[in-house]
Amino acid sequence: MNLSPKEALILQQLFEAAGAELYGLQMVKNSDGALKMGTIYVTLGRLEQKGFVESRREQDPTQAIPRRLYKITSAGSLTFNAWRAGMAAFHASLAGEAA
Repeated sequence: MNLSPKEALILQQLFEAAGAELYGLQMVKNSDGALKMGTIYVTLGRLEQKGFVESRREQDPTQAIPRRLYKITSAGSLTFNAWRAGMAAFHASLAGEAA
């Protein structure tokens, strides 16, 4: 499964959140600079179009501007697991070639 590095990082964060919802700025902060505000929402939109994440507007009356919350879908979890397995196999094959 082909995922861009940003897509993989977002799916990883949402996968590790174990069903909890995260918002974009939270993912940017958790990424140690790998994700930027200028690209996070474009990438999240692309992942949502692919059916890998779903979103909803936060229903919090104390927030002046409601945040959009994201969580991984079952298709997103399957895709991330397949990507992770593919990357592990790739790295293992590189380690085998180096031996």
